[in-house]
Amino acid sequence: MTQELSATLEDYLTAVYRLECEKRVARPRDIAREQKVAKSTVTAALKSLAAKELINYEPYEAVTLTPEGVEQVRPLIMRHRILVDFLRDILGLEASQATDVACGMEHAIAEDALERIVCFLAFTRQSGSEGEHLLDEFRQFLRTCGEGKICRECIEKYWEETPKP
Repeated sequence: MTQELSATLEDYLTAVYRLECEKRVARPRDIAREQKVAKSTVTAALKSLAAKELINYEPYEAVTLTPEGVEQVRPLIMRHRILVDFLRDILGLEASQATDVACGMEHAIAEDALERIVCFLAFTRQSGSEGEHLLDEFRQFLRTCGEGKICRECIEKYWEETPKP
């Protein structure tokens, strides 16, 4: 059974997952470093996740996910990956920027919007050369429009052509 978690606790849960994948266990100091917070902040979050039975945690010991924690973190990891793929592969953001932006979006995006993004990613991959051609045209448009940034002229043109409510 999945539990509702705050965005912050979701971030800690995924940090534990990533560190477990990399190092087999997560240590509070590594979580603090990854999350860029004090160890005391990590301790409070770990206690909360342990109370929800999502992690195994004892002070001064390694942290691991419980089976329920693994079940809870999988969709979070998938959501993040989908957004990174879309931002990097479709919108052309650099990998590090795509990761940072995805971290902000993943807690706010509605499930149906995420599903549409997945469908769009699948569509572009299944469309073969036609899909790649459209993406190439879009990437060329980005390169020629304000050196990769949406220019004021594009925004104004878009706004003029958009039906007003």
